[in-house]
Amino acid sequence: MSRRAGLVVLTAVLLTGGCVTPAPDSGAFRQNARGAVESGISETSTAVLVVRQTLHGRLTGPVSDTALSDAEDAMGPIEDSFGKVQPPHASDDALRDLVGGQLGDAEDAIADARIATRRDDEPALRQALKDLTAALAALHKTQDDLG
Repeated sequence: MSRRAGLVVLTAVLLTGGCVTPAPDSGAFRQNARGAVESGISETSTAVLVVRQTLHGRLTGPVSDTALSDAEDAMGPIEDSFGKVQPPHASDDALRDLVGGQLGDAEDAIADARIATRRDDEPALRQALKDLTAALAALHKTQDDLG
């Protein structure tokens, strides 16, 4: 490929990279939501496990910090990927808002746990565990509702 052709391809990719793609139908959108919820459950479950083990003295601060940072870093792309899919119908907007909100709540709770871990703040870490548990329960309910 010539240099000019490569630049044309690169320009086309950059121009279309920011486009939001609509889901083809409500069924596909629900599947996308389910995948995002399942990924969110995985990362939030990891954070719950890490916080519990930290509170029981089974993990050191640096290990907990690394695991929570990794879980938090993983949540951003999950939320972004789902948020960039345009709901096919106005009736799907509520699902988009629900899943996006729940993923955001889970990400916030993971961040709170990471901060509490770095500060060695046990009361804040216990509160983060409550928030993580609530976020996880909400995600599980949505997963069940999505079938």
